[in-house]
Amino acid sequence: MKKIIYAILILIIIAGIIIIPTIGLKADLIYSKNVEIDVYVGKTFDRKDIESIVSEVFPDEKVIIQEIELFNDMFSVTLQDTRTEDELNAKVEELNNKVNEKYGTENTVDDITITHNSKIRLSDILIPYAVTIGISVVVILVFAEVRYRKLGVIRTLIKYLLSIGAAELLLLSIIAITRFPINRLVIPVGLVLFVIVVTVLGLKNESKLAKLAIEETGK
Repeated sequence: MKKIIYAILILIIIAGIIIIPTIGLKADLIYSKNVEIDVYVGKTFDRKDIESIVSEVFPDEKVIIQEIELFNDMFSVTLQDTRTEDELNAKVEELNNKVNEKYGTENTVDDITITHNSKIRLSDILIPYAVTIGISVVVILVFAEVRYRKLGVIRTLIKYLLSIGAAELLLLSIIAITRFPINRLVIPVGLVLFVIVVTVLGLKNESKLAKLAIEETGK
């Protein structure tokens, strides 16, 4: 059974290794090329009303709606930047008209700010965390080599490197295969996985050290 599981995991990693450099990872809306529309309402609004209006103006589109003013009188809509300038302006005018109709305001499109955001390279997001994890790995390896030297220096080194590398690569492979978009949750999940792997390895090695100590005492 273990062999079957290992074989499946290896196949997933191989598929990920093929997909990542060829197709690449999918970025979430916030990291993709998008346009942010900041709408000043001028009075307190109900988020559900805004969500309903936005869904009418931008049907069947993934959008991010955020309240961006402390007094709850302004909101932003972020969506993919795929429209021409004229198409976008028409949608913005429609959005403004619907907000005015709902809240009895007389705002104009001049009160709305449109910001075009370029796509953020995923490498710019992942590399800082990769550097942090790399430094942590070095520190952990040094500790493991000293603490578990009786279990074999080379064996301990290889086990840690393979386990950590395989776990993180498996995570990326699953994300690549399922086309799950890279968002703010992916990196924390990767860090948690890293901690879990290191903890499990530590517990196993401590157990082996304890058994080795008992064997040496018995001799």
